[in-house]
Amino acid sequence: MCMNDMRGSAGRPREELLQTLLDTATDIAALHDVEDVLQAIVRRTRAFLGTDMAYLSLTDHDRGETYIRQSDGVTTPGYRTLRQPLGTGVLGQIARGVAPYQTSDYLADPSIHHIDGIDDVVRAEGVRAIMGVPLTVGGRALGALVVAERSPRAFTPEEISDVDSIGRHAAVALDNSMRFAELARLADDLQREKEQRAEQLDMIGAMLELDDRLIDVVTIAPDLDRILAVGRTAVPYDLVLRGREENVLAATGDVASTAETSSVPVRTRGERLGSLLAHGVLTMPERALLERIAAHASLAILFTRAQADADLRLQTEVLGDLIARPDAPHEHLERWLRRWGIEPQEPLWVVVLDVPAAERHRRVEAIRALGTRSVMMASHDDHVCLVTPDADWQELLQSLFTARGWALTAGVAGPVDDVSRLADAHSRAQLAHGSLITLGRTGVMDSAELGMLGALLDLARRGEMPASLTAGVEPLRDYDRAHGTALTRTAFVFLESDGSVARVARLLHLHRNTVRQRLDRISALLGDDWDASPRRLEMHLALRVIDATA
Repeated sequence: MCMNDMRGSAGRPREELLQTLLDTATDIAALHDVEDVLQAIVRRTRAFLGTDMAYLSLTDHDRGETYIRQSDGVTTPGYRTLRQPLGTGVLGQIARGVAPYQTSDYLADPSIHHIDGIDDVVRAEGVRAIMGVPLTVGGRALGALVVAERSPRAFTPEEISDVDSIGRHAAVALDNSMRFAELARLADDLQREKEQRAEQLDMIGAMLELDDRLIDVVTIAPDLDRILAVGRTAVPYDLVLRGREENVLAATGDVASTAETSSVPVRTRGERLGSLLAHGVLTMPERALLERIAAHASLAILFTRAQADADLRLQTEVLGDLIARPDAPHEHLERWLRRWGIEPQEPLWVVVLDVPAAERHRRVEAIRALGTRSVMMASHDDHVCLVTPDADWQELLQSLFTARGWALTAGVAGPVDDVSRLADAHSRAQLAHGSLITLGRTGVMDSAELGMLGALLDLARRGEMPASLTAGVEPLRDYDRAHGTALTRTAFVFLESDGSVARVARLLHLHRNTVRQRLDRISALLGDDWDASPRRLEMHLALRVIDATA
């Protein structure tokens, strides 16, 4: 065998190629990182051929292009990051995976599909000759292995064959490295998923344990303080439960703490019941536990509300019996009174409160939370009735209503020391309440202030009031019935307002001239002296009786 048979076209012994392949294989075997593998391949290829540069591209089939991933000897950033559409230029031709390709002078080669922007990058790098081989495994194109010179050069078939040999090894190594990297990523993902699952299982376990303990509290006795005490064992910070009015419902520590807080809403069916605060910044798992505590707090609030509603209905029923049947035996009703802390023999006040229907539930809840010694309430059509032995009820109610920004409008009767007199006290409290509403006033009116009117109304309630007492104002009532007017009401408000036309206009939402016209019509029907003594008192009492008994 002659010496030339053991050398390549460039005069290198074949042993050098074999050593290069062996060194490359050794590097590849020792490296698991894809980028390290690619860098080893281009460095060995450039050193073996002695070219100005070598680079390796990877093909993105989805985008239809190949891009330089690693290079050795390239000096310009544009060339190091070059992206070439498949089928264009030299790199794009090679990366299709069909066959090796070369040009001795790239920019002057008319057979190449040139792209102006890429040609500018090639020109800036000073590249003239380019040769490369595709990197394929099992017919699948991975990219290209390319060498280049800054002067014209024609690569021999032996050199192309040598690069192709390196490329075949490189393709297998690259495929293995990419598979290894993918498996490593998959292993990392599985490990992270395993850790997340473990965290989730721990969280679910903690939630289930917390739920079991909270459910016991809610179902046995829905106490908010106990719920927060149980919740405090699951989160690392003190808890504060606030109601809709930002009032504190329960707490495990300093309510006024200035520490940074985490907060979750306490709600049900879209209704906001309040908020639950932790005096500290919570992690996501801790916040999830806080939300579970808030959910059970909402259940406890709803249970308590349901119990209060049922108790209010029962109190309304009992008080209704006391009012409707004042002469009936009340032994069983007295037992019910004791249930709410009221002894039938002790003095009782009956209070009739003006409460808007939309606000009734909130205000009843607030009154119940006052801490009075004992109280019974009833919800009627247009008011709430309160029965209490507490002599300081007015001070407590006034403080509550002032603090909440509510107007207190109440009629009161009492004290009475016999449950059989509750019906009479309720009627008198209603009369006092009605007088305030009629006059558009707020505050508290004692039924004792009604004086003679109270006696007359009591006669009217029993059906014993002489018809002649209201006969003097019958012309007004007849006129109103015949013409659909409101002269009777106007006359009553006029006398209640001490003859103030301005006040009557404001209360009845009328123009002052309209009030004066009505007063002229009243005078025509009753006589000019209807609002002067001595007839004024007679007219006033008659109108008050009619208004109160209407």
